[in-house]
Amino acid sequence: MNIEATDRAHEIVQFDRQTLGFDIEIWLIALRGRTLVMLDRQEEARPFLDRILELESSQVDPVHHVMPSMAYVDTAWAQEKLGLAREHADRAFAIAIKSGNPYLRVYAQASRGLSHIVSGRLTSAIEDLSEALRFARCRKAGLENEPRILADLANAYRLNGDIQNSFSVVNEAIKVAIDRNARVPECLARIVHAKLLLSGTSDQKIAGSGELERAQALMQETGAMIFKAMIAPSMDELPGAQASIKAN
Repeated sequence: MNIEATDRAHEIVQFDRQTLGFDIEIWLIALRGRTLVMLDRQEEARPFLDRILELESSQVDPVHHVMPSMAYVDTAWAQEKLGLAREHADRAFAIAIKSGNPYLRVYAQASRGLSHIVSGRLTSAIEDLSEALRFARCRKAGLENEPRILADLANAYRLNGDIQNSFSVVNEAIKVAIDRNARVPECLARIVHAKLLLSGTSDQKIAGSGELERAQALMQETGAMIFKAMIAPSMDELPGAQASIKAN
C-alpha cells in the first residue's frame, strides 16, 4: 500500500499539498523506511531513511526530518549499536527542541530514552521515558505513542531491577495498547511481561509461557520482526511442555 501511495503521490495537486501543509512524498518515503525497520528489514530501509536525512532542513518538515533518526534508534536498539543509537537520538532531540513542536518533543525524548537503554544508562532511560510520558499527557501531544513509551519504560525498570514498577507499568502498557488496538507496542509489552513472569515462581512461569505465546502471535500478525531478537532468548526459559514452542 505504501509503495502504491508513493508511486501516485505526484497526482496530488498543489492546492491539496498546501492544505496538508507538508510534502506527502517525503512523508511516505520516511514512513516506508520506518515500516521496513519494524519488519526487521533494515538494509532495505536504509536508502529510504538516508534519502530524507540528506535533505536540507529547509526542504522538509521537522517531523519528517526526525522520522529516519527515530527509525535508526529502533535499529540500534535491536542490534545493540551504542554509537548509532546515541547519534540519532541526539539528532532527533536537537531538531525537536529547535522546532518547539510538542508532538515532536514526545517522540524524540522517547527515542532518547530508548537509546539510553542501548547504552545501559537505565536511570537516564527511566527519566527520559517518564518525562516523555508526562509531557505527552500534559500537552495532549503524541499520545498515540503512549503504549510504546510505557512498554519501553517497563523494560527499563525491569533491566534496572525494579520489578514492582516494571509490573505496574507493563500492565498499564498492555491495557492502553489493547484499548487503542495498538498491536505492535502490545507485542513489545507482552514480551516484557513474559520476561518478568518467567523470572518468578512456578505459577508465574506458566503464566509467562502463555504471555510469550501471545507476544509471538502478535509478532507474526503485525510483522514486527524487529522484536524477534528480544523474544528468542525467552523461549529457552519456557517451563515443561511449553519449551517445545519455537521462535520464528
